Amino acid sequence: MTSPVGTSRRGMLVGTAALGLAAAVPGASRAAPYDGAAWRRYAERFLLPEGRIVDTGNKGISHSEGQGYGMLLAVAGGDRAAFDRLWGWTQRVLMVRGDGLVAWRWTPDGGVADRNNASDGDMLIAWALLRAAETWQAEAYRTAAAAIVKALAAGVLVEQAGLTVLLPGRDGFRKGETLVLNPSYWIFPAIRAFAALPGGERWGKLSDSGLVLLSKARFGGFQLPPDWMTLDAAGTVSIADGFKKQYGYDAVRVPLYLAMDGYRDPYYFRPFATLATKFGGSAVPATVSLPGGTTTQVAASVGMLAVYRLACKLAGAGDAVTVPPLAPDEDYYSTTLAHLSALAAQSLGIDP
Repeated sequence: MTSPVGTSRRGMLVGTAALGLAAAVPGASRAAPYDGAAWRRYAERFLLPEGRIVDTGNKGISHSEGQGYGMLLAVAGGDRAAFDRLWGWTQRVLMVRGDGLVAWRWTPDGGVADRNNASDGDMLIAWALLRAAETWQAEAYRTAAAAIVKALAAGVLVEQAGLTVLLPGRDGFRKGETLVLNPSYWIFPAIRAFAALPGGERWGKLSDSGLVLLSKARFGGFQLPPDWMTLDAAGTVSIADGFKKQYGYDAVRVPLYLAMDGYRDPYYFRPFATLATKFGGSAVPATVSLPGGTTTQVAASVGMLAVYRLACKLAGAGDAVTVPPLAPDEDYYSTTLAHLSALAAQSLGIDP
């Protein structure tokens, strides 16, 4: 997340398989299941004994996003002890705001360094708790999830231009009558799970609004969404000022979350597949300036390539992207994207 005063850094349906992802397509090629061994490899790299996930690409900090991803992967790996360590550290250290939301950023030398919440981190944590409640038949997890969902609805769900939208954090994302939004914070499978809770109607509207915004947020030759955008009172979507005007490390999660929620329509995945195939599927740039289209010399990480491979398959571009193995020193974010892409592929019944 980007704090309003800080520096810019850089899913799954209840009742289905794995983490609750959409059911596999009959007759499709099945990927190898995400299992305890895959989770253990992840945990050995990034989970400390006290229960925090370390962002190895960001000076060793921890954040609500990482805790949420870790909790989701722990459920997928069937590791309740690790899940409880993750949830326990999150409660003790990050839930200090007093409004039910989670402080987003913690540093090894200063503790909680930004008390603002990151709405995607809160959503990931709540969704993981719902998955844990179902997997291990533990109502305490469900109660905790419902409390976070209620706090999110009260603090960051707002109405703008006839749409229900999600503020990236409780503070700092209103600029007069214009809202600053992050399209990658629409974690569609989590939103669907929240909509299924009692009183969850607004979450269903949020899911609908996300699709509307993605149809509007198509910029440049590749028709890509920006990492950060604005929505004004008239419903106009623009690339946000005050942030890098690019598609990149945040927005790469848009096709991932759509796939995790079972979307298969090529319309949603074609912009990302077009970008990947333009660069031969192995030299994809990490960022693209918007609307200009200038690409960075920094290459997409292994995890980003895993997302592009998934997008290409769903867009009908086949095996256009080659994904190398994760390196022994692959950073937290890239590794997480790779693991989530594998889960999405597994759910959809396609090779990762």
